[in-house]
Amino acid sequence: MGTQPAQQLTEAATTPFQPALEVAEVDAATVHRWLENGEALLLDIRETNEFEMERIPGAVLLPGSVLDTKSFPVIPGLKIVLFCLSGRRSLAIAERLLRAGFTEVYSLAGGTMAWRAAGLEIVDAAA
Repeated sequence: MGTQPAQQLTEAATTPFQPALEVAEVDAATVHRWLENGEALLLDIRETNEFEMERIPGAVLLPGSVLDTKSFPVIPGLKIVLFCLSGRRSLAIAERLLRAGFTEVYSLAGGTMAWRAAGLEIVDAAA
């Protein structure tokens, strides 16, 4: 069946503690400026069905559910900006990438909701 409570405690005690890494969150206006200047790659880590409903123009879809830090490309000279709907998933994925040794990784604060609120372009499938 499952692990016994004593075994679970032992496993928890032997698992190395990893403190949370500080992921830099960047506002929509800054990300937009980086994109206009060719300084960033915008990665949409939402799932395919979310991307099909609405997307930020120029964003590349790479669902967080399939993102593998071992095969994630190193892109010299570009900031990697991750986003999702609200910014929570992108923070978690950005932290994974930082732990894997990537350095120029950012999360779009507030995700597509903040992008839309800033009056920036969204491609909406319903429109």
